[in-house]
Amino acid sequence: MSNRALIKPLMRFSRVIQSGFTLIEVLISMALLAILSLMSYQALEVVMDVNERSRNDTTNDSQLQRAWQIIGRDLLHMRPRTYADGLGGTEKAYLTNPSEFGLRFSRGGGPMLRSNPSGLRRIDYHINTQNQLIRTSWAITDSPRQSEGSVLILLDNVLKIELNHLDNTRNYSIDWPPINSSLSDYALPRMISMTITTDNNIKTSRLIPGVIRD
Repeated sequence: MSNRALIKPLMRFSRVIQSGFTLIEVLISMALLAILSLMSYQALEVVMDVNERSRNDTTNDSQLQRAWQIIGRDLLHMRPRTYADGLGGTEKAYLTNPSEFGLRFSRGGGPMLRSNPSGLRRIDYHINTQNQLIRTSWAITDSPRQSEGSVLILLDNVLKIELNHLDNTRNYSIDWPPINSSLSDYALPRMISMTITTDNNIKTSRLIPGVIRD
């Protein structure tokens, strides 16, 4: 066999070897693939984070609107009715806690049941230790000593709630009854301004007309 005949198969074998990937090329390809995968994951994570924040914002906004609807209905149905506290005392028809947010008043418009034929209820609003706005209600015939009431969590992440009341002298007071006032136990504010501040410092306010009774 001639040398030329032996050289041709060796040349074809050499071309086959040279047509494959070198180790460096494989490593570079793997590195590029890893970089692309990381960039894709980071982009996906950003999109998912934006979607999550959007869902949370929508949920918070929906919860806030629901809270305002319930608060508004309660205050629009205020009644000049005092309340037996179950301890031998009587609470005014509408009163606030001057040291921290707290609000209690009598509300009408409820279902007239055999146990509560007037349909009147006592409503309490306060912020608990978890920064939640809590609404508790009792039938006017009940008391906190007799019943824990119906409890509803209205809003999460509440930083503070501010109240302002218009009295019969057309003056505003953050407390009700106003300090050193001579209003009767049945007196209700002519108008109530309420501002809710959430923990991200977003403020929303409502101005709610009261029931005039001096």
